[in-house]
Amino acid sequence: MEQAQQNQPLYWDKHRIPVNLTLILALGIAAWGAGGTFGLWDMGGNPSIIFVLGIGVAIYTWVTSPRIYLVYADSLCVVYGKPRVKIIHFSNIAAVEMGSLATPDRLRVRPIKGRRQILLAKDPEAFYEQLESALNAFRDANPEYAAPVAPDAVAVIDAPAATAATDAIAAPEETPPQSEADGDYYASESDAPESPATETADAKPEDDTPQTPEHRPLY
Repeated sequence: MEQAQQNQPLYWDKHRIPVNLTLILALGIAAWGAGGTFGLWDMGGNPSIIFVLGIGVAIYTWVTSPRIYLVYADSLCVVYGKPRVKIIHFSNIAAVEMGSLATPDRLRVRPIKGRRQILLAKDPEAFYEQLESALNAFRDANPEYAAPVAPDAVAVIDAPAATAATDAIAAPEETPPQSEADGDYYASESDAPESPATETADAKPEDDTPQTPEHRPLY
């Protein structure tokens, strides 16, 4: 009894388009080709090829067109034409996204591995809420399957640290403050101390040349 309750889906919804026109058209072409093959009417050419093509398109449409979407406690199940059933376990789901402005009624399941799955439920908002609720409950019960961190979020977290490091490198070195005594002492060039080279240049050597003796007449 408990096993039967566990196998019951938490929520389910049908595909938005109940009638598959492509499948009906393909079956009609196959029937037309079959009638020509068995001589029910004159088609001309090779009616068996038309029959084979019609059957092929019908089978492909049958196994690729979803019919029912089922939400279980640990997985999402997409039922196609029998016998095909696609099961996406919650441990392989990265995020469930609501449609954009262009396609607001489409749900997108982005898996960790594999191709993105588009869901066209009749009531997309209710299906989104039920799927998100089941997915969050599964992650709370299994923390090892928590939602992965997006690369953009990591870049945003590291951005302030990188900005601070860049500012520290680009900041100019501060000039040490000058005391008021030094500023007053060197306020003018006349008050500034002269260098030894300047003192030597300003000093003039004494004239040591002997004077010429004065000639006096002899009497």
